[in-house]
Amino acid sequence: MKKIIFFFFLLFIGFNHMINAQVKIGGDMSVKANPSSVLELESTNKGLLIPRLTTTQVSGISNPATGLLVYNMDLNVLQINTGTPASPQWANLVVAQGTDNKGAVVLPAGTDAERPSAPATGSIRYNTSSSKFEGYNGSAWVTFN
Repeated sequence: MKKIIFFFFLLFIGFNHMINAQVKIGGDMSVKANPSSVLELESTNKGLLIPRLTTTQVSGISNPATGLLVYNMDLNVLQINTGTPASPQWANLVVAQGTDNKGAVVLPAGTDAERPSAPATGSIRYNTSSSKFEGYNGSAWVTFN
């Protein structure tokens, strides 16, 4: 009887550990995953490949979770759902536009159709349809004269 109780005790401890554990993929497996993460990826020569979809495919995702991340192949940009599953708002993540090698600031650029669907007030971009700079004033895109 003691063996059966001990077996179930070990089984309970094992399941409890698995339920609360983080997952680590790659790298030094003797080092545990960061406790603040659910998933940790480690590599010195590979990256994370986010799902790649067209704009039509992104729009076709049924009830996308808030925070869902995709790479839009039509727009060549990472997008995140900042809305709700019932009312998604796909925001473009402009990662490190930064400067070119001569010190000039590089702004996001695109056509009228490629404007962000939920831009922040004060956003500035170069419109390739009109060949002019424009800014978002909180309710509409305004062309700079």
